[in-house]
Amino acid sequence: MKNAAKDTVHSIHSKNPLAMFAQAPVGVSFETQQKKEDIILLLRAHVITLIPAILEIVFLAILPALVSSLNFLGINIFESLFPSQVFWVLLAWYIFVFGFAFYKFIFWYFNVYLVTNERIVDFDFKGILHKETAYANLTQIQDVTPKIIGFFHTLFHFGDVFIQTAASKPEFEFHAVENPDLVAKEILEQVRLEETEAPGEIK
Repeated sequence: MKNAAKDTVHSIHSKNPLAMFAQAPVGVSFETQQKKEDIILLLRAHVITLIPAILEIVFLAILPALVSSLNFLGINIFESLFPSQVFWVLLAWYIFVFGFAFYKFIFWYFNVYLVTNERIVDFDFKGILHKETAYANLTQIQDVTPKIIGFFHTLFHFGDVFIQTAASKPEFEFHAVENPDLVAKEILEQVRLEETEAPGEIK
């Protein structure tokens, strides 16, 4: 009966490349991944955390229309330019808006947390050419605490997972992840399984 009722984390494989909570993600690997090391969970910040960025992008997108409808000191900026100049100004502006939107997306997409059958991994994307990666073996994990605080966090069931470790980075923080309780439970389960293995063994 116990074997028949497998946990969904272990029985479902995620093929969604934009998933916030990907169980055994298909086609995902990382540079230092060991042979027989399996990714149990791939986590990203909940998509609701993108709402401020989306509002900023919408505002920037409609800003030229707002400017053209207003007169600054009695002067309409766009009427004072030639049509070709207006075209190039708007083109440059919307290239900037697209670049801003793209940056916000890749910042969300590449800031991921991994739980494997050997360790936890925190990929911290800080820019196009700047990425920081932190690891902690499961045997170094000392405490795992999920926290869901606030109305929206409770409504959409996302929150933070704080992980105390004996690694070089003493505390890992999985920010705004979906199902923080399940994430904490799975980390502790992997720690328990790791403790039953012989040193250096990977199952």
